[in-house]
Amino acid sequence: MRWRLASALAQLRDLGMPLTAPWRVLDVGCGRGVLDAQLEAATSWTIDGVDLDPEAIAAAAPGRGTHTVRDLLAEPPDAGADRYDAAILYDVLEHLEDPVALAAATRSSLKPGGLLLVNVPALPRYTSGYDRAVGHLRRYDRPGLRAALESAGYRVQDMRFWGLALVPALALRKRMIARLENRPEAHEAIVARGFAEPSRLVVEALDLAMAAELAIFSYPPIGSSLLAVARNP
Repeated sequence: MRWRLASALAQLRDLGMPLTAPWRVLDVGCGRGVLDAQLEAATSWTIDGVDLDPEAIAAAAPGRGTHTVRDLLAEPPDAGADRYDAAILYDVLEHLEDPVALAAATRSSLKPGGLLLVNVPALPRYTSGYDRAVGHLRRYDRPGLRAALESAGYRVQDMRFWGLALVPALALRKRMIARLENRPEAHEAIVARGFAEPSRLVVEALDLAMAAELAIFSYPPIGSSLLAVARNP
């Protein structure tokens, strides 16, 4: 999550986004609000989070914005409702049968010219049992994500990979999990292993890889995830 945040902030700074402006931002699929807290600490934005999971919303730490149980597909904003300067769909679209529908519904919450910030898992060839276990219906490449966002009515302004050093881990994970999938209770084992807290040594190695990537690359040639910024015309 720290790597994702650092990559996202680098992208926004490259695009000249006003991180110190008092923007109102909507985080769709906010979960427990970890990203909201990260972004409110790093910017002057006020972030309202919405999610379908009432337990996640109840566990979200208070911030400048609100956290609400809400389904944008079932509850679109009123015609006269205030609109947001930006909206976030981080690690959401890959879970949906129809990602275009949610991206389009989110657009109705944006001001004209407002931004949509997207993060999705990348590199479809590395789709594994882990993706299936955690509910990923797809991993994205650049053309696939661009097509989805343009179909929802956005104009894509920037798209870039992050997590270059994690790509070998994706390949290794795919091979390791292929051995687990045929075992009893494979789903639980895969999820438990995927969400287990890494050792301090692993965390330090990841921090070094993150720092090196951010120092060397503005646009890594590939990566484990794909960030996009798109505009509501």
